[in-house]
Amino acid sequence: MIDVDLKPAPVLQSHYVSQRLANFVKSTLRYLVLIAIGIIMFTPFIMAMIGTFKTDLEITAFPPKFLPEVWHWENWTRVWNTDIGQGGTFPRWLFNTAFLSVTISVSQVIFCSMAAYAFARLRFAGKDGIFNFMLTTMMIPGAVTLIPAYVLMTKLHLINTYWSLILPNLVAAGSIFTLTQFFKSIPKDLEEAAFIDGATHMQIFRTVVLPLARPALLTVLILQFQSIWNAFLQPLLYLNSPDHYVLNVALSIFQQQYKAQWNLTLVGAMFNAIPVILLFFIFSRYYVEGVAYTGIKG
Repeated sequence: MIDVDLKPAPVLQSHYVSQRLANFVKSTLRYLVLIAIGIIMFTPFIMAMIGTFKTDLEITAFPPKFLPEVWHWENWTRVWNTDIGQGGTFPRWLFNTAFLSVTISVSQVIFCSMAAYAFARLRFAGKDGIFNFMLTTMMIPGAVTLIPAYVLMTKLHLINTYWSLILPNLVAAGSIFTLTQFFKSIPKDLEEAAFIDGATHMQIFRTVVLPLARPALLTVLILQFQSIWNAFLQPLLYLNSPDHYVLNVALSIFQQQYKAQWNLTLVGAMFNAIPVILLFFIFSRYYVEGVAYTGIKG
């Protein structure tokens, strides 16, 4: 006979209950910390949103008041109906920003995906050298190329046209690198099977690679859309007439027009921030997936 030392059932049950309780406490503390961090990070946005319904005196008052005494809903209509002449209206600025952001981000996804597929799958002379040279351009500060780019746009007579912003941003080294890393993670067996069926490189790129690369494509799309939407320096230099302004440039003029009325400036900032926030929340799942793939694989 072999004696087996077993713990009594009450002892096992007590250990199980204590372990469940410890896990519950840890999870509760973890979520409380995350909620506290989320509130701290989201508080400035909430304060800015509430500030759109305040007067200037309430915004600059000390100590500050969290809620306004009277909710001024007309601040939003005043900003929307802003007109500085020569076609400079707020709906026009919003359209300009959306047009440039969509055009540049979509075009960049198209052209950068083609270049990334060539670097990831095709063989040609000097591929590694070209790819490394492209990566080195990411280390050059934008301020270094600002003046030469402005001189070039002046020589091409593109100042005060949308082409001055569209053409330099049709491709980006960072987007090519991100998509190249993702394309390298796609199994080659799928492409080899398509080659056996008689497909060309362009057909494989269009029907096999692009559907599988949707997370990476959406990641590049979101990042570039956000970058162009929030751009300030290039639009400030290249676009001179009020009917060509984008939101960020218009907001700086907007403060001068209304003598730095911060409540109206906050309304304009909300118009500028809300579309990007909505875009991120809609495609956040694909964004996280794309970042995970391009950061780990390849």
